[in-house]
Amino acid sequence: MVSTVIFIIFLGVFFWLSNHQLISFSKDWPLILIILGLLSLVFRKGKTRKDRIGVLKDLEEGKISAWEAEKELRGD
Repeated sequence: MVSTVIFIIFLGVFFWLSNHQLISFSKDWPLILIILGLLSLVFRKGKTRKDRIGVLKDLEEGKISAWEAEKELRGD
């Protein structure tokens, strides 16, 4: 959700700068890809390795069921 909002803001700023001839898409498109890549790294979703290990330990110790572990690992 946050990355989508930031992407929309970035897109708006890009079009605004383009309208004022401060940035040119044909010249600056690699910059867009770099910024999108950095945003995806910063705001990536998913469980960290530590979270996954914790879920597997809870499953192994019988604290949660296999169904609950699957749900946790999928992020549901």
